[in-house]
Amino acid sequence: MAKIRSVVVEPKPAMGRINPNKIGKILHLPYNAAGQMSTQANALKLIGANASFCDYYESAYKYPTDIPSPIRNIPKANREKVMLKFAQNCASKYDIFHFHFGQTFTGYSYSDLPLLRSMGKKMVMNYWGTQIRRLSVAKKNNPFAIVKQTNEKLILSRLHTVSKFVDSAIVADHELLEYINGYFRKIYLVKASVNQNLISPAYPNIHNKRPIVVHAPTHRGVKGTEFILQAVENLKKSIKFDFVLIEGMTNEEALNNYKKADIIVDQLRLGSYGTVSIENMLFGKPVITYIRDDLKSKYPTDLPIISANPHTIESVLSKLLINPKLRYETGIKSRKYAEKYHLPERIARQLVSVYNNL
Repeated sequence: MAKIRSVVVEPKPAMGRINPNKIGKILHLPYNAAGQMSTQANALKLIGANASFCDYYESAYKYPTDIPSPIRNIPKANREKVMLKFAQNCASKYDIFHFHFGQTFTGYSYSDLPLLRSMGKKMVMNYWGTQIRRLSVAKKNNPFAIVKQTNEKLILSRLHTVSKFVDSAIVADHELLEYINGYFRKIYLVKASVNQNLISPAYPNIHNKRPIVVHAPTHRGVKGTEFILQAVENLKKSIKFDFVLIEGMTNEEALNNYKKADIIVDQLRLGSYGTVSIENMLFGKPVITYIRDDLKSKYPTDLPIISANPHTIESVLSKLLINPKLRYETGIKSRKYAEKYHLPERIARQLVSVYNNL
């Protein structure tokens, strides 16, 4: 399939009172990546949109639920039939289908898409990373890149299939944009969001003489955990601090640990920031994450994230460890930034603008 010319848009938030009847009924599904699906749908509800969400898969992070999963306790061999029936039922009830993580009602088989297209349903696909990130593309601008999905033919096959039936896609930033540019007629840039009402500021204590460093990898390889652990081991020889590695916890348990931290080290390989960074900026923490040099101009000028890669993590972390004032000042900037750019209501109003243009 030849690439097309994608129109890339950062939608303006819909202003004023939201008329749910004008927009139509919205259903988000089937994968709640980093809690983004539930955050988006719940924020849409709060501004007056008629939105629901269905997470097919139980997550260890214990994110919120809305519509029960149709495939819970269903053997894998029988799931697609159940998924397709669920699609047929929902097609008569909803007007807009907001898919997440590269999957639709029938997962990666996409057997529901011809039906939805024939019924004239509005559809948009929200990609969050793993499903589209290809090493051959990432390596062009990122020497530290690593990916979870190594089968690029499979990724491209799925992109081709989805884009035959779905004209519009959403990504959170320019790093993800490069993987789908040329496959969809319209691509919307809509940032990830985190509910700030659930996270009160807990700025680093400027008088803390033994700071706490926290790292929470969902995937050690992608996050560059080996380099972080080595940097911690080296720095502990000369600086007093505690290090906490968070793995296998619910989102609530992870947030409780973030709250106590003085420094957060997120990831050193991807070249952009995600939900963990946003959550910790809301806590008012200084966050270390690798931001690609060529992408820095794509972010707002007040981005407070401190960039580090596998080669520089030790020196960058050392600077923060010995400078409590810098930790505190960066934390203040972090909270302001996250409130300004990652507010769920703002994101929800941007999504309304997307839906109105599908």
